[in-house]
Amino acid sequence: MSGEEVGKLEKRLAQAVAMILASGHRLPGVRGWELRRKLGKSFPKVVGALDSRLRQVGLRLKVVPDPDAGPNDYDRARFYIVLADPLTLSDIPTLGYSLDELAILSATLAYLLSRDDSAPEKEVVELLEAKYPRWRVEATLERLARRGYLVKSEDGVLSVGWRTFVEVDKQELLKAFASLVPSGGETAPAQEAGASGEEEAGEP
Repeated sequence: MSGEEVGKLEKRLAQAVAMILASGHRLPGVRGWELRRKLGKSFPKVVGALDSRLRQVGLRLKVVPDPDAGPNDYDRARFYIVLADPLTLSDIPTLGYSLDELAILSATLAYLLSRDDSAPEKEVVELLEAKYPRWRVEATLERLARRGYLVKSEDGVLSVGWRTFVEVDKQELLKAFASLVPSGGETAPAQEAGASGEEEAGEP
C-alpha cells in the first residue's frame, strides 16, 4: 500500500470514528447506511480495519443487527465502539452500580431474553421481590430503564433496551444462568441471581 493509499485509509478511519462516537441521534452509534453514504460502498472493509486498530487499545467495533432485518443487512445494522474485554468485579464500583443492582439487572435480562425480549413488568417484579424488597426492585428497574438497559412501555411491558444489545452477550448470559439451575430443577433464573447477589453483597 502506497503512502497516499495509507493516508486515504487513515482519513476514512478517522471519519468512521467521528461518525460512531459523535452521533447526533437520540441513540449512540451509527447506522450502516450512514457509513456507506460517507465512506462509500466499501465501508465494511474500512470498519474491519477500524476494528483491528481499536483492539490494539482495548476496544472493538460491535455490530448490532436491526431486529426487523437480516443478520447480514449491514446497511440497517447499528455500529458501536465498546470495550474489547468484559469488566471484572473490581471494575464494578467505577460504573456506579451495587452488586444487588447488577444481580437484579442480570436476572431481569435473563428472564426477558428467555421470553423473546419482553414480559409484563408486574411479572418481573413478582419474581425479583422473592429476594429483594419491592421498593428496591422497582427503583432499580426504573434506573436501568433510564440507563438504556430496559424499556418500560405505557401498557406495563418491560423489554430489553438498546444498551443491553450493545453491552451484553446474550448467549453467555443465558448459559451462565442455565448452569445455576440443578439438573431437572425448575428454579427461576431471577431467584437464582437474587440469591447470588445477596451473598456477594454481604461479603466485606
